[in-house]
Amino acid sequence: MKFISSAFLIFLFTSLSLATELRLTRAQALAQGFFPQTISKKSTTTRDDLAAHSLAWPVKFIDAKHSIGNSMPEYQNYSNEAYYHAGADLRLQQSGQVVAPTDGFIQGNYYTYVTDPNTGEDKKFTKPITNGGDPLYFEITLKTADNLFLEFHHVNPDNLPKAIYELVLRGGGNVQRGEILGTAAVWPVSRFGERYDHIHYNLISANGVYLNPEYYSHAFIDNLAPVIKNIFAVYRDKKVEVLNQKLNALPTELIVSAIDIKGENIYPLPPTLVEATWSVLGSESQKVGWDFTQKLLNSLGLFPDIREVYA
Repeated sequence: MKFISSAFLIFLFTSLSLATELRLTRAQALAQGFFPQTISKKSTTTRDDLAAHSLAWPVKFIDAKHSIGNSMPEYQNYSNEAYYHAGADLRLQQSGQVVAPTDGFIQGNYYTYVTDPNTGEDKKFTKPITNGGDPLYFEITLKTADNLFLEFHHVNPDNLPKAIYELVLRGGGNVQRGEILGTAAVWPVSRFGERYDHIHYNLISANGVYLNPEYYSHAFIDNLAPVIKNIFAVYRDKKVEVLNQKLNALPTELIVSAIDIKGENIYPLPPTLVEATWSVLGSESQKVGWDFTQKLLNSLGLFPDIREVYA
């Protein structure tokens, strides 16, 4: 993503995240019986009209301190290539229930991802429940009447409600809002010295664009601004620490080091909106940055190259 006057804005974020998705090479995925999944793009409905904070969360969070563990735009690098987290980790009690936030058509599959080495964009591969797989990487998906996709990862395939299991075996079926879809798999890795049982929740538009679950689900109480640790301006011959200082010339790169703590939540997250505005003598103010508040898209409406966002 190239910005005005050839300036790049880079975000530096350090998190104690942990691998929460299964990632394989294409050859490995095919060898294990997975096949590429294609999201239908026949509908012209992109759900841009979906109201902010209109969906109920599909789980009951443990408490205000344990809600979102990892967020949609978060940087992850637990495979051969870096990638966006793309969804929200919803913290819940051990074997907590997953509930349908809306009516829709459900399916269930084992899944994995193959990451594009050039952009970090993911391609999902799936296989049916009857083929067997890693119980930590089973998902229930929900497709609404207007082609909004909801994905619930890390659902326990061995503890599905009888009615849901039968629908999954038949290749899918309709469920209603509030219906129990399953329970969370028992997660074997702790975080911050605590259990990390969670559901990875993806919200995807009819055109395959990742939407931010935090924006479209019920709002959290959050009165705390993100913490900017530092800002660096990078020139061809030097790097300048510029927090609370003025620049005399436009740099080739700006690096922002920051975290966002949402209310009482203990998990540090990256800010979803990062912008820098400056004035050059004799010209109008200029602004660069990205806004992932609602969607995982860059300013051109394209999937954002992770190398141009994170350092």
